[in-house]
Amino acid sequence: MTERIKLNKVFLREQKQKRAMYERFLPALEARKQQLLMQLAIIRKTIEDQQSMMDMRLEEIAGWSPLYWDMQKILPFFVAIREVRFKLKNVAGLKVPEYQEVIFDEPPYSLFATPYSFDVVLLRTREAISLREHIRILRKQERILSDGFRKTSQRINLYEQRLIPDCREAIRKITVYLQDQQAAAVGVAKVAKRLKEEALY
Repeated sequence: MTERIKLNKVFLREQKQKRAMYERFLPALEARKQQLLMQLAIIRKTIEDQQSMMDMRLEEIAGWSPLYWDMQKILPFFVAIREVRFKLKNVAGLKVPEYQEVIFDEPPYSLFATPYSFDVVLLRTREAISLREHIRILRKQERILSDGFRKTSQRINLYEQRLIPDCREAIRKITVYLQDQQAAAVGVAKVAKRLKEEALY
């Protein structure tokens, strides 16, 4: 809802201050929007790269289905995730998670009690799980940055399309009104002066 315009100098000064504030914030918002856009492009390229690696790893693993069948009883204990480590980093004022590593449970096992290919299958499976978790955190980053980009764009639009134009229009109306009032006051003063002068004669 548009603020009701008060036709006085106090309101005029307030509108000028508001306009100056909005115009001062606008470049910072534009810079933030560009930074978020750049980070989104980087994240999306990283997701694409990681997904490509994941697809290759899964294709490789698919060829080992007989090995997985042999290890189905023991493998789950060695691919259980204990912790997914990440740290929070600041991107354009937003806290986003940055993937570090996956920590797996490490139960002891005997080399003689496991199939000869167990170590390779375990390594590749853990790599696939780590890639999956990395992609999951990247997608979370993407959601946070997309949301920040959307909100920043909305704020820029609000400033450019409504708040600044509203201030300009209010300033214009008040200025015109005050000039008319001043002109009318000058006219009245001239008439009063003339009448006074005429009264003296």
